[in-house]
Amino acid sequence: MVASASASQPVMPAQRPKDLVSIQYLRGLAATGVVVFHACQRAGLDFGVGAAGVDLFFVISGFIMWVVSDARPLTPMGFVARRIERIVPLYWVVTLATAALAIFVPRAFPNMQASLGHVLGSLFFVPHRDATGQIYPLIVPGWSLNYEMFFYAIFALALAMASRVRLVFMAAVMLGLVAAGRLHASSSPAWQTYTDPMLLEFLAGVVLGFAYTRRASLPAPLCLLLIAAGVAGYAATPLMSLHIADWRILQWGLPALAIVTGAVLFERAGKVPYLRLPHFVGDASYSIYLAHGFAVSAVFRVLGQGRLPAAAEVAAATLCGLIAGAAVYLLVERPLLKLVKYRGGRRIAASPAALAPAP
Repeated sequence: MVASASASQPVMPAQRPKDLVSIQYLRGLAATGVVVFHACQRAGLDFGVGAAGVDLFFVISGFIMWVVSDARPLTPMGFVARRIERIVPLYWVVTLATAALAIFVPRAFPNMQASLGHVLGSLFFVPHRDATGQIYPLIVPGWSLNYEMFFYAIFALALAMASRVRLVFMAAVMLGLVAAGRLHASSSPAWQTYTDPMLLEFLAGVVLGFAYTRRASLPAPLCLLLIAAGVAGYAATPLMSLHIADWRILQWGLPALAIVTGAVLFERAGKVPYLRLPHFVGDASYSIYLAHGFAVSAVFRVLGQGRLPAAAEVAAATLCGLIAGAAVYLLVERPLLKLVKYRGGRRIAASPAALAPAP
């Protein structure tokens, strides 16, 4: 993953271990898929596979956490601190802004009940049910962060162990939790979240990261075949009669793993060019994921649903969602990251590719 550069040629982001451009492109693609999914949902169209962007994020998260921690060993507390510093500020800003709007401008969110318990549970990543009975925080896309934070807790515990047993420990914990969830049904939001098979997508990413740091490689044609197989798996989703909630780990998790595996091993051969715009979308993917809903809703309110062809509505909402997310990234997320200065003489906030979560 480290490439040399001549004195006359600057090192591009693609050449830094913590900034694989393929991962950046996939993060941007995943965030865009989620935006399109919500835009289609508002337009009355079916693009359920767009929600699989979250599964792609989970595999990427497991992969990045292993690769980064392998390159720069961290203490458990150091790891947790860095994750909190990276995730929490923007999430809290968006959550509190949403709560304020729901309270003081109720027309903005007529169906939202920003009770104290709901807000606090959202801020501290506690799985709980909203007014509709769904296990959603105040900002609906934030549901995935409950999984992320739980994965980080497991990862932090693993960091306290000898390196040779970390992967075994994480596999035992996550497989055990998923098995327990299948053996014992419960209506508890925490139980349903922390035993969900989606946890295995993080584990798949960790295993891939382990193999990657051990210099695993594949011929370029096979990498492309893996990517194609993953895309085909996603494309086949509408043709399957399986209920996605029951088979998500297979229908969306396995294709995500195939795509990420093919992409990072293809890049290992130095075959992925640096493209500024897709790379930027990857950088902004966290802001896009959290903030796009406001823009998508605004577009449909301004246009009035049904006044334009559905495809035009989706295109307008998607574009506005991406622009709004990019604006939040530039005006809110990046300044927040710059507030994270130094601890012990070392900068905490590294590049977004290394530290940004997978929503």
